Amino acid sequence: MKRTTINHHARKGKRMISTLLLGIAISSLLLGEQANAQAAVKTSTGSSVVRQQQDPFLSTVGADSDEDVYDDLYEGGSLADTARRNNKNPQAVIDLQVAQMNELLTQRLINGSITPDTYRAQKEELTELITKSVYGQHPYNL
Repeated sequence: MKRTTINHHARKGKRMISTLLLGIAISSLLLGEQANAQAAVKTSTGSSVVRQQQDPFLSTVGADSDEDVYDDLYEGGSLADTARRNNKNPQAVIDLQVAQMNELLTQRLINGSITPDTYRAQKEELTELITKSVYGQHPYNL
């Protein structure tokens, strides 16, 4: 019985890492430094105040930081759980990630790093893959 518990925790940890990696990969590939960009804003007194732009992913799940998302996933939650807990719609997380990945796939096609057949195949499975990831379900056994 102890082995079953250990295997369950190991699989849960791997699923959490897979979900986190997908979210981070999407954000970092598409947003790069833009996600952490800072903008100077002039106040009414003329002084400059530096304000960090909100990462669209964090805003969509309602989290303050990547660490908050990581902690939720590490505890066994999903991105959908995090979004709901923060009064956000899990479908918005799916929509954002699908849009970002579609943009990435299109860029990869334009750059010639994937073939049109690969592009079509990946686009076909994209929404299902991301939906399963957001809800903490994976089509493969980790």
